[in-house]
Amino acid sequence: MTTARDPDRDQALMARVTNGDVKAMRALYESHSEAVWRFVRSRLRDEFEANDIVHETMLTVWRTAERYQGRASLRSWMLSIARNKIVDHLRKHGRVDLREADTTVPDDTPNAEIIVAAAQDAARLRVCIEKLGQHQRAAIHLAYFEELTYDEIATVEQVPAGTVKSRIFHAKQLLMRCLTRGAK
Repeated sequence: MTTARDPDRDQALMARVTNGDVKAMRALYESHSEAVWRFVRSRLRDEFEANDIVHETMLTVWRTAERYQGRASLRSWMLSIARNKIVDHLRKHGRVDLREADTTVPDDTPNAEIIVAAAQDAARLRVCIEKLGQHQRAAIHLAYFEELTYDEIATVEQVPAGTVKSRIFHAKQLLMRCLTRGAK
């Protein structure tokens, strides 16, 4: 069960987790595991693998809580851990391609609200999002479903903020094309 994000509560819970408080870790798990699962699931498209990686991620949060320094939001730190777990998993199974062009393009495309309004159909939007490449899908998911900033997404994805902007720019163009084709 994901609750509303409360940075002060997260900070207090992390302080307790650092001291080995199991109840605090359970509270963090309940607050963030669904968001981590959605992120992992959007990358792997396999529920069983996603569940495993969420548990590995949360175990890493428990074991390395003292490393969290609060420079990024707790959720973005957790998603960074999850991303690393995904990359490790894909490498282990020989399914990772980390190459992607880094082209920075100004963002003058319609905002997310216009894209979603144009869809008028959640199922069609999901189909269009599934057609995006892995990196674009992840950037859209983190920006619009997890509400992370470009800088937070850059931290999670371990790429420059310009790359995040480019991925979102191109993803929004593809989404608009996909959604307008379906409307005709």
